[in-house]
Amino acid sequence: MTTDDPEYAEIGARLKAIRVGFSDLKQAAWAEKHGFRQTQYNNWEKGVRRIPVEAAEVLCDRYGLTLDAIYRGRMDGISQQALKVF
Repeated sequence: MTTDDPEYAEIGARLKAIRVGFSDLKQAAWAEKHGFRQTQYNNWEKGVRRIPVEAAEVLCDRYGLTLDAIYRGRMDGISQQALKVF
């Protein structure tokens, strides 16, 4: 699992879009707000590690997203507000 893995990089880019689109929080504050460790979240957003399903579900439940939106970039089934983020 490295930043050279395009799948993780794309997931990370979507995570960043979610953070920036739904808040003006920096990574550390965003991570704390959602119960994630900052270093853990940073690794997800940078594409170094893949966000676990349980953590992605936290974002899905809070922001009207789907796991497909986070992991695959498929936008069908997400909220209108979430569509504006991407």
